[in-house]
Amino acid sequence: MCRQNRTAAIFSHPYLLLALGCLLVFLAFPSGKADGTFSAGSVLLLACCAAAGGGLFFFSSEPANSGFSCTQRVAGAALSAGILCCVSLLTLQTSYPLPTLALLWLVVLTLSGIRLYVSHRLTARNVCILLGIGAFLLRALYILYTAYNIRQHDVFDISSNEGHQAYILYFAEHNFQLPNFSPTSVWEFYHPPLHYFLSALWVKLQTLLGFGTAAAIENVQLLTLFYSCATVILGYRILRALHFDGPALALPFAILCFHPTLILLSGSINNDMLCITLSFAAILYAIRWYQNASVKNILLLGASLGLAMMAKSSGALVAPAVAVLFLIKLIKSKGKRGKLWGQFGLFLLVCAPLGLWWTVYSKLRFGVSPGSISSLTPDNPQYLGAYSTLQRFFGIDWQHLSIFENWGWSNKAFEYNLFTTIWKSSVFDEFTFFTSGSGLAFANLLFWGNILLSLAALVCMIYTAVSAAKGSSPLQSGTVSYRSAVLFFAVLYLTYLIFYIWFCFSQPYACTQSFRYIFPTVLAGAVGMGTVLRPGCRPAAEARSLTFALSLLVTLFCVGSAGTYLLLGTVQ
Repeated sequence: MCRQNRTAAIFSHPYLLLALGCLLVFLAFPSGKADGTFSAGSVLLLACCAAAGGGLFFFSSEPANSGFSCTQRVAGAALSAGILCCVSLLTLQTSYPLPTLALLWLVVLTLSGIRLYVSHRLTARNVCILLGIGAFLLRALYILYTAYNIRQHDVFDISSNEGHQAYILYFAEHNFQLPNFSPTSVWEFYHPPLHYFLSALWVKLQTLLGFGTAAAIENVQLLTLFYSCATVILGYRILRALHFDGPALALPFAILCFHPTLILLSGSINNDMLCITLSFAAILYAIRWYQNASVKNILLLGASLGLAMMAKSSGALVAPAVAVLFLIKLIKSKGKRGKLWGQFGLFLLVCAPLGLWWTVYSKLRFGVSPGSISSLTPDNPQYLGAYSTLQRFFGIDWQHLSIFENWGWSNKAFEYNLFTTIWKSSVFDEFTFFTSGSGLAFANLLFWGNILLSLAALVCMIYTAVSAAKGSSPLQSGTVSYRSAVLFFAVLYLTYLIFYIWFCFSQPYACTQSFRYIFPTVLAGAVGMGTVLRPGCRPAAEARSLTFALSLLVTLFCVGSAGTYLLLGTVQ
């Protein structure tokens, strides 16, 4: 087997590698957090594994004609591993060992990329491998300095009988029985139970191993860490399914790797992250089914979408875009429609029971109407119903200008403009991270870089839509047509955007404006960006200028994100 094939084989099972990485974090930090200092054993365990993985990557991808023998390459890898372990141990002497260690490894990844570039091996795939490792490091760092009740949504102390942590513990303490009371009568229990059931299994396993309840709930973040990184892997596979390569692959993938929403949700123990992961899986299998209408792909699509709805009702928002692909395929498949109708039946047979059983159960047993939630009341300080529609779209609170979302329990200065809330909550959620110093500088870089990048992505999406309307050549002949792909992601984007606006006005509270509800729109923007970057679309000079401009924006965004979330670990 050639070295290139060995490299491909090593990284052909990314979910397994991800699971091993999460297990490594668990073994190094079984309490689920790293407050202050931590043991040299933990550092050595992580450093040795990181060094071994890096050495394996370079050893397996080293060109055969490099001039180095097998023994020399192994010795070089071992020496590099030893140096990394020693330098890692030195981080224990710093005031903030964990962020310093993460920064060290990010620097090593950057140097690895430079080495690959110099040796002419910096392919788009290798870039994505390095970006993916960096994404895992940032998320692992975040969950280790973020407790289960810090920067969460409707998560309270384990002694509370309401909230997401209470839902998890209910299953763990009642032998996984469904609640015997109306789901809307206890805060956050109205959600479908998939995430809480899986989390309870993990909590139960930990308690059998001797962990206390608080530590077991803390370690639920390992599940959301896995979900967040799995979403990044799914994003890569979606981009590859569209046959993106080069900058068209690496730049959109970098956005997914370093997007702050996925970093924040990696430490959030509610059901948002699992729903997003399964929604991305549904998008992937919808594209694969369109390319190859096999029974396997339609069943995986049905299972992904149904499970997304079992994780959270908003998982159904992918359905309209999927329905568009179904319709396009049906129109184009003259003479083969009988087979397609049979597959649609299989899809419903799998998707409908998985996605709708909780709604039917709640209605039949407790009389809960579909779509019912545990709603706030107008006397809550978060209430925004007094603002006009014009204010909700274009009003600016000049008295409380900030890059962070206004969340004023004391002065009731809550953010009410939908656009500013989207930009702020997409990178900082509803929290204020810094008030001064280098952390604030990186936060500003992230905030303004995010605005510029999102506007650029919007322009790219509009451009691709106009090109599709005029009639364009396929993205890749014989696979998925340009028009079909553009229409699919346009419907996906508009569905989430329309839902967001409707939800913000039907439930006019500050908490309903969170960007986490519409994160899949980032994927639509990334695909739009990748589409305009695909080779052969424009003259070479224009293509180079466009690639440089978008590369600069993506770099600013990623550096701002990495700096912000590294430094956030120093203010805990």
